[in-house]
Amino acid sequence: MGVPSIQDLQKWAEQSQSSEDYKQLMLEMFEAALQWLAERRVNVKWRPLSVSSDMERKSLICLQVRQISVSPAVAPLSDVPKVVQSLYQVTNSIQKQHSAHLRPFAEGEIQFVGYRDTDQDDKLQAMLTLKKSKNIEIGLDQITGLILAFFIGNTSSLTDLGQEYKWCPAGNTMGRTWCGITCITKAVSWSQVSRTSVQLGEPNWNDGTWAMTETKCAAIKRLISIMRSGDKTEFINRLQTLDLAN
Repeated sequence: MGVPSIQDLQKWAEQSQSSEDYKQLMLEMFEAALQWLAERRVNVKWRPLSVSSDMERKSLICLQVRQISVSPAVAPLSDVPKVVQSLYQVTNSIQKQHSAHLRPFAEGEIQFVGYRDTDQDDKLQAMLTLKKSKNIEIGLDQITGLILAFFIGNTSSLTDLGQEYKWCPAGNTMGRTWCGITCITKAVSWSQVSRTSVQLGEPNWNDGTWAMTETKCAAIKRLISIMRSGDKTEFINRLQTLDLAN
């Protein structure tokens, strides 16, 4: 932010539909500005509100995502519509796998906001939320959200169970991911705004994300089992009591 340059002002005057008198007034006013004032500009970076935002509070489940490594396959921000389309496809495929009777998520029921952090080599910082659905058991949609979190933050090696469950929002790529999960919160009930945090995996203190493998987390092992067998009753009970670790 600051006083615009003369070149920028002239471009504005050429393109503006304002009156000639007004444009001339603006040009004269800024041309008369002191040179030191024109050179003192403040670099401003706009970022979406992430922690405890209204978007999170109204969601069924909220995932905070951080890109942890740079890859040549990373998609530009201009491809966000394609990323969102893939996000719907992945989420609905997960839901169909464990609860085929549920209707797919419709437009507007999954939200994705993010930005490239110029201080971190343009790595992606993002938030994903699933909207609360009426007439659907809250635990079923939360299972979908947790499995989606595992897809994004999956650090499994080629020999680990569930290593095939990976999707990267930064690269819009199935089967690989360069992102991790830094935080998960879920709604306590359909009607309340209260939320609780859910830990999925072990903290990785190097980058602030969670290491997600079935060898290090019993909850992930159960989620993989749900994807393969569809047996969800025990896990839903654990979600209600937050007893996911045992």
